[in-house]
Amino acid sequence: MAHQHLGEFGDFSLFVLVTSPPWYENCYFVTHRPSGALAIVDPGGDAPRLIEAVAEIGLTPTVILLTHGHPDHIGAASELEAEFNISTRAHAEDIPVIAAASDLNRAFTGQPQVGPGRLETFTGEPIERLGGAEVRVIHTPGHSPGGVCYDFGPFVLTGDTLFRGGVGRTDLPGGSERLLWDSIDRLLGMVADDATLFSGHGPAWTVAEARRWWAMAG
Repeated sequence: MAHQHLGEFGDFSLFVLVTSPPWYENCYFVTHRPSGALAIVDPGGDAPRLIEAVAEIGLTPTVILLTHGHPDHIGAASELEAEFNISTRAHAEDIPVIAAASDLNRAFTGQPQVGPGRLETFTGEPIERLGGAEVRVIHTPGHSPGGVCYDFGPFVLTGDTLFRGGVGRTDLPGGSERLLWDSIDRLLGMVADDATLFSGHGPAWTVAEARRWWAMAG
């Protein structure tokens, strides 16, 4: 099996596929069971494996959502757009980050990268929809200017803003340690007490665990 089933959360089912080295990035598949809608979040690479995972899940994707535009989170977007005739959605403030992703990927891996070809952007903190469900966008700049977290209620996809016991790097273009700290403060004040946080790399943790750690780390 190409992916792992992380569980059922209210009307949602959540799956993850960890992409290959060097990134080991968590690409998430979120299904809204009542409607059969499927979102792919942060397809960082390994397009054939992601397509295989979609086949195993048995639903047709309706959208690609990006938490941010770094190369380890967008590498398979173009191929998935073509395969499933869908668009990629990201925060408008990450347009420069997405535009520079190929050069950044070349700096890290020696290889260029094809970015999303059907990019749709949003501003602020809109409510996205997956099937009949609302998904709250929380703008969390710091790791990148247009970094966002997707709040599904019972769980939150935090991208590279916040990891279990760690935070995103701020030394890439557009990064800001001050903004990231403010974003994490705000994020942990907004999400449900009993929600689970799933990040762009590494394992999940609870909001309670994150708040305790952040209180000590900050």
